[in-house]
Amino acid sequence: MARWIGFHLLVFVLLAIDLLVFRKREMKQKAALFWSIGWIVLAMCFNGYVYLQDGPEKGIEFFTSYLVEKSLSIDNLFVFLLIFSFFQVPKTLQHKVLYRGVLGAFIMRLGLILGGVSLINQFDWLIYVLGVVVGFTGIRLMVQKKGELPIEENRLLRWIRRHFKVTSEYVEDKYLVKKKGIKYLTPLFLVLVMVESSDLLFALDSIPAVLAVTRDPFIAYTSNVFAVLGLRSLFFLLEPWFKILTHLKIGLGAILLFIGLKMIVSPFFTVPLIVSLSVIATILLISVLYSIRKNKN
Repeated sequence: MARWIGFHLLVFVLLAIDLLVFRKREMKQKAALFWSIGWIVLAMCFNGYVYLQDGPEKGIEFFTSYLVEKSLSIDNLFVFLLIFSFFQVPKTLQHKVLYRGVLGAFIMRLGLILGGVSLINQFDWLIYVLGVVVGFTGIRLMVQKKGELPIEENRLLRWIRRHFKVTSEYVEDKYLVKKKGIKYLTPLFLVLVMVESSDLLFALDSIPAVLAVTRDPFIAYTSNVFAVLGLRSLFFLLEPWFKILTHLKIGLGAILLFIGLKMIVSPFFTVPLIVSLSVIATILLISVLYSIRKNKN
């Protein structure tokens, strides 16, 4: 219990520093690079702590889980970019939305991971179901068309527009405003709803993949949190590269397909963690290098 409390105190301090630095200004490329490296270094330091405290196997579990979540989160960043483009979100407001989105992601992941571990431990057959779900998600990701995100057809968005008044323009950085005694939602609120809902769907896909690597709730949760902590800076760092990384989605789908197959065969054959780590890292590297080569001009 003590290290759960200590970990959350560390996270809140880091988030407070992040909010203080970028509260009223957009994150530039140089700052995004600096913070992205910083979050990765912090994650690796925590990985070292896990390695020393819990042993080499747990250390590899943390690193593999972190790599899986970090890799898959890049696809979520593509979705964020499409949402920001659709709603024409000003650069100065994007960081605030991502910051709130991350806070929501912590709560969702804690519940999903604790619930997932408990269910798998009680019902062994559930590993087959999750394996099929993860594998199917991987195949869907591999065949999904680029830029496929029908935001205007989103049911939640349409429901909000039907039941609440929404301003046509952004009102500073506010989610809710009052005009002539009538409360209005702003487009920024709609953006936040879309970001949170997309992150929930993403978590439902990625959490089973992480649970295929480790069933230790502390390892699964902390590796997820460290991967999510760097999402905001990673978004601003990779934004100019999104049009170049055209084949990354196929690579991420292949990673999910591999993890799904691993979950299905796990009761009969155990794939060593170091092998899983090598396969995931190799697929990710090949998809990135191939994308850069195909779009070198």
